[in-house]
Amino acid sequence: MIRCPICQQALSPLTTSPYAPICSEACRREALRRAGHAPQPEPPAQPQQFEQLRATHLYCAHCQRSMPTKERLLLMLSDGELYGYTCATCGTDVGTKTTASGSASGSS
Repeated sequence: MIRCPICQQALSPLTTSPYAPICSEACRREALRRAGHAPQPEPPAQPQQFEQLRATHLYCAHCQRSMPTKERLLLMLSDGELYGYTCATCGTDVGTKTTASGSASGSS
């Protein structure tokens, strides 16, 4: 009679594996752990750091450096809102942002 090397449970006589037959996934994990091949634990899930991004400084082509911005609502769309960013110093348009139902996706 063939037995599982981990839990000693009797296995089917039809088992013809050349390797030590193992009865379950739990016994397979235990066999790997005993052999020094423990699976790597999964990293903890990262908490969401922010829900919406708001740019405070963007590159201004006129001033040729990163400048403070002013954000203003340009359009209210059916699926969100379109915001425009302007340079706080010279008033040049420096980027846009579209927010959609609680999530932000921007482009500049």
